[in-house]
Amino acid sequence: MLTLVSCTNEKDVVEKTEDAISLEEQIHEVMNQHDYPPHTIISYEIKDDFIYVFTDKTSSLNVAILKHSINSIEWIYDYTSIENISIYDPEYPNMPVLTVVKTKDKEISNVKVLGEYAKAVQYSKNVNDDYTSNTRYWIHFTEMTESYTDLESLPVKSVEIIK
Repeated sequence: MLTLVSCTNEKDVVEKTEDAISLEEQIHEVMNQHDYPPHTIISYEIKDDFIYVFTDKTSSLNVAILKHSINSIEWIYDYTSIENISIYDPEYPNMPVLTVVKTKDKEISNVKVLGEYAKAVQYSKNVNDDYTSNTRYWIHFTEMTESYTDLESLPVKSVEIIK
């Protein structure tokens, strides 16, 4: 016969719960420290150990890349005023390549990157009482390969626009 006995110190459990903040709150804190207040955040994507935070600040699309570990979120860098770009950093060999395609062409229905459909994101921003800005962009993550290091075969060079 096997008997398991366990006990917890209720005080320790309460303290740990109070100290823990959500992942979203951690993201907001890091972004705010780098001059991206929470109201500028459009969306974010988590891929492996990386968080890609998309923002609209001064009517431009930006992306910040954060490294996530169990105990912390670390700011890596950001790109501002992006249109069509593939982003990767050889310093982080397990970082996927992010391709972003932004367009004002309303006739575009889909975007493919390297033959795969990209994820569409659309958001509206009230610029003033009379004008709302609508922005659409597509994102695609690709596994990093040696062929991207020469910058000639980046996924952004293999984008197919579908109308």
